[in-house]
Amino acid sequence: AEPVGSTVGYHIRLEAKKTEATKLLFCTTGVLLRRLQMDCLLKGVTHIFVDEIHERDINSDFLLIILKRLLPCRPSLKIVLMSATLNAELFSA
Repeated sequence: AEPVGSTVGYHIRLEAKKTEATKLLFCTTGVLLRRLQMDCLLKGVTHIFVDEIHERDINSDFLLIILKRLLPCRPSLKIVLMSATLNAELFSA
């Protein structure tokens, strides 16, 4: 096994374990929103998984709006919305 922060890392508000070699980064909605402020096209990001999407709050709703607007500029970006209790009709269209 390899140490956390090598291939797989994480970033929460005041703590991060990641390197330049990190390929998979788990982060909070707030961290992703801050990254979008610095890099609105999310260069180098190929996939975004948003978990617990049914737990709606202002940050997650705002993130979804931004990601939806980003897709025409980044058609190769894959966004996966996940939830154990999702009502898919709320998120379609």
